[in-house]
Amino acid sequence: MAGADERWVVKACDQRAIDERAVASGVGLDVLMESAGTNAADWILERLRPRRVVVLAGPGGNGGDAFVVARCLHRAGVEVACHALVPVSACSPATRRMSDRLEASGAEPIRSTSDNGLKAALHRADCAVDGLFGSGLTRPLSGEALRVVGWLNGSKTKTVSLDLPSGLASDAGEVLGEAVHADVTLAMAFLKPAHLLYPAAGSCGNTLVVDVAYPESALRAVERWSQVCERGAIRRRLPERRPDGHKGTFGRILVIAGSIGMTGAAILCCRAALRAGAGLVSLAVPASLDPILETALPEVITIPLPDEGGCLVGTADVRFDEAIERADVLAVGPGLSRAAATLDMVRATLDRFAGPIVLDADGLHALVGHEGLLGRLAGHTVLTPHPGELGALTGLPPLNIDAARRDRARAFASAHGIVLVLKGRPTAIGLPSGKVYLNPTGNDGLATGGSGDVLTGLIAGFAAGGASLADAALVGTYVHGLAAEVYARDCAPRTLIPSDLIERIPEALREIEG
Repeated sequence: MAGADERWVVKACDQRAIDERAVASGVGLDVLMESAGTNAADWILERLRPRRVVVLAGPGGNGGDAFVVARCLHRAGVEVACHALVPVSACSPATRRMSDRLEASGAEPIRSTSDNGLKAALHRADCAVDGLFGSGLTRPLSGEALRVVGWLNGSKTKTVSLDLPSGLASDAGEVLGEAVHADVTLAMAFLKPAHLLYPAAGSCGNTLVVDVAYPESALRAVERWSQVCERGAIRRRLPERRPDGHKGTFGRILVIAGSIGMTGAAILCCRAALRAGAGLVSLAVPASLDPILETALPEVITIPLPDEGGCLVGTADVRFDEAIERADVLAVGPGLSRAAATLDMVRATLDRFAGPIVLDADGLHALVGHEGLLGRLAGHTVLTPHPGELGALTGLPPLNIDAARRDRARAFASAHGIVLVLKGRPTAIGLPSGKVYLNPTGNDGLATGGSGDVLTGLIAGFAAGGASLADAALVGTYVHGLAAEVYARDCAPRTLIPSDLIERIPEALREIEG
């Protein structure tokens, strides 16, 4: 299994295969249910400290986990009312055994969800535990289950779902119909696609992973649908900072960005690169805009280049040649414009630079129709498109890309040998190896113009500091999202602007570095 700070995302069929291998190795379902339910109950007791809890149990393995939770809470002195969706006799054998242990513990008898007192009990409870259906559900809720979920959603009690909110399908971002709106979801050992893909993820609340006693033998050859880096994994990927370092030690970035009306994109990118710890940032800009950018960016060296109408048209400049020679990393594209001469200049620059490149926005448009150039970028480039920009590169409709963002990121990155950061919720980071990471941080405040320019600067800054391009992409995306979360602790996410994001980067990094 991945470490506690790098989580696997698996599909429902792979979760079942792990269960089957565990049983074949001699670890029975009872042991798995006991460990899952006990760890979930420990979390509830430690974090929520409830006095009255309603536990809802379904007929399958999720219900078995719920019965264990109920028993552990009862043992801890919590007043527990446990309601089963079907008669215990109709539950799976392992789930029946868990219900027998609950009743043998001296807890209140298990009642039916059709009990007239359930609705009132939900309103009185401090917490409700949703153990109706787990990752195996593939059809919309109906009948009694639909009625109970409606009652649960209509109550004001804090809801904790076991593994997945009932009503969601494990492997999809779509919502089948009515589903539990959980405050917290305790995923069992692994994250599932629905924990991360929207709109389903919006029903999960705060998703956390609890351990299950799987033997190592059951985890071999697991098909990982994706992976998620949590804080510890991001901390390990941060480039080291030598105490005796200097500006050359921490990397030189050449940013090629900005055009008439779009100087802000260049400013945001440069400031984010500096906040990521870059030692020196230079900015190649249209000469007519240089006075603006020199005033706005006192920490940045500007390199004014020939322009037409405020757009770059060439690189015939000794200072630019020197900057290319000195640069450890290029960041190309924010606010650059799609003027034909500008795109020619971008292509010429990409062709001559062999070091790490972060390519975004209008810079990506320079690759459209130039497959040969894209091939030459293999091994040393990060592309950061949104679905529309990736659509321009692939010929696929943006909606098609957004609906299968993990698959599209994986296919493009592995086909072209680059790191692909497909922006959106969640952002998917595809690596040339075929691995895909989904970023767990961020909020809707990031859906604003200029947010992507900040991301480009962050990735370039971490790459300049010595991180591999894969690590720079993972760290940059995580910090970008965490900075938005830091902002949202004090302000409404909808009010976030990119300058606010940059101001929160120091606090986000302090939290990561511990």
